[in-house]
Amino acid sequence: MARLKFETIKVVLTSQYWLILTLSGAFFAFFALNRGGAVVFMDLSCSFLILNALLGEYNLKRIPIFYWIAGTICAYLLLASVLLNPHQSHYSWMANLVRMMGVVFAIHCLSQKNIASWANVFFTLILLTAVFFQFAARYVFNMPHGTFTNIHYLASFAVLVLPVLVYFFWTTIGWGKAIVVVAILMDADLLLKTGSRPAFLALIIGTVFAVFVFIDGRRKWIAAGLIISCLMALYITDYANFGTRIQDFILHLADEERFQLWQKAWNVLRENSLLTWIFGHGIEWFPIDYTKDSTLIETMGFPHSHILEILYLNGIIGFLLVFGGLSYLFIAALIAARKAGEKKNDIFLKCVLVVYLVWLVLCGMIFPFYSKYTQYPLAFILGVLFVLLERRHSRRHNKVENK
Repeated sequence: MARLKFETIKVVLTSQYWLILTLSGAFFAFFALNRGGAVVFMDLSCSFLILNALLGEYNLKRIPIFYWIAGTICAYLLLASVLLNPHQSHYSWMANLVRMMGVVFAIHCLSQKNIASWANVFFTLILLTAVFFQFAARYVFNMPHGTFTNIHYLASFAVLVLPVLVYFFWTTIGWGKAIVVVAILMDADLLLKTGSRPAFLALIIGTVFAVFVFIDGRRKWIAAGLIISCLMALYITDYANFGTRIQDFILHLADEERFQLWQKAWNVLRENSLLTWIFGHGIEWFPIDYTKDSTLIETMGFPHSHILEILYLNGIIGFLLVFGGLSYLFIAALIAARKAGEKKNDIFLKCVLVVYLVWLVLCGMIFPFYSKYTQYPLAFILGVLFVLLERRHSRRHNKVENK
């Protein structure tokens, strides 16, 4: 009887539904509500991950090596920061890194279970609802930044989910496609109304990459023509001040504050000692004085460049580990995406890879690397990409064995 009760409790505690609920809750709480609930759901996801491991439902020996490599890189960054600068280390930022890896492993744990057939529909509805929620926040409740406190946060959400919405459009059939079209139009409008030039740049780079890498033949030039036509229409009509902002950017390019911040950040880096060049200063703020006409305007805590930021915080070793890992993942995902597989999975992998590229460009220019606005989106991107790459590898391995 006791054994039966234990098995019942084990089944309940390791059920797939807990991970589905907590991961969906983390996504919705962060991207739709922008409240502290995201932390609660992420911590719960990690808790259920640990329960699955302790109760034998998540076999640690079967976890692919790239998960452990990513975890080791994060562990090094955390340990080095504590050892080098224990008093100044930004522990809430360090917690973001831990939660990011926890979500990555939780997504992998969920992928190892027999996921219910409705789960994919549920995840789709969560993302669509987040878009509708932000649209309603802006236009119904007159919240110019949506539920966020800064227009760039809303722009980040809008541009990161857009490729996934395109995937839903290509794979959804029936009346559901109409709902997705509405969501795409809403999301595009939110993005344009933010006026975020880094978001526009990231989207253009991601779109050009997708068109010229993933589309072949005449369709490539048709797609390129459509993109140019859309950009020209936005410029001519000046919808959401698109044309005005482009003109203003070109006219005042030399005065762009990011150029000044990058130069000042490099000047700070040049003052590094040999030790700080190698190991960095630890995970903390990167204070830079922003001046205009020789007058101090404010002191910014990061240089709006992940490259310079990681060099300062984590040194050359951290830089090589972080960007070496991110670059390797991008190349591995690109190689996998170029190989033919099941059509629906191919489209999804390509869309997620575009999201990853957009994240690299956008977050690398507007958010601190260890902030939640960088790490939380990365958690879902890495989690999904790792699972897709593992499944691609498993299919190829099975094909080789069956020959």
